[in-house]
Amino acid sequence: MKTRLSSKKRGFMLMEVVLGLMVFSILAVGYTGALKALRRNSMAVEEQIAITKVVDSALRETLYYPTLEEGEIVADYERGIEVVTVIEPMEELYNEEGIELTQMFKVVVTARYTLDGIEKEQSAVGWRYLPLYKP
Repeated sequence: MKTRLSSKKRGFMLMEVVLGLMVFSILAVGYTGALKALRRNSMAVEEQIAITKVVDSALRETLYYPTLEEGEIVADYERGIEVVTVIEPMEELYNEEGIELTQMFKVVVTARYTLDGIEKEQSAVGWRYLPLYKP
């Protein structure tokens, strides 16, 4: 024997389905927005890591030169990164015995780049005493 649902009960079931779909769609939109923000932040972190690697690499390369001379080196890398390396002697620097360290150099590497339309820069500093690194 078949029982028929009244039209009020069928309408109530339809209303439940509509409300369920509405709640699901609200959650889906919120989840999509969160995923977009997560992706945007992830890309920014990846970009920062790439910049940090470039700066670190340029600093290490300069510090491993057999000899250093005062001056400035400008290099362009991919992604529109400009790297400026400044080498300058450190003057009036003495060790614990009072002996002047005449071949001590300060190396500053600065990367200039554009991220999301904003000009940014990142720097790293290193020091080198030439007599410790004889080839």
